Amino acid sequence: MEGVATGMEAVTGAMEGVFELVGTVVTQITSQPILLFCLAAGLVPIGINLFQRLKRAAR
Repeated sequence: MEGVATGMEAVTGAMEGVFELVGTVVTQITSQPILLFCLAAGLVPIGINLFQRLKRAAR
C-alpha cells in the first residue's frame, strides 16, 4: 500500500503546482488592462450562448 500513498502524494503535489500556475496566470492577466479586456471579450460569447440555452430550456 506504500506505492499507492506515494502515487497519491505525487498527484496531490502535481495538482498543487497546477493551481499555483493558474493563480499566477490569473494574477498576471488581471494586473494588465489589455489582457483583462481580451479575456473578457473571449468570455462574452460564452455568456451569450449560455443565456440562449437557458432561455430555450425555460420554454
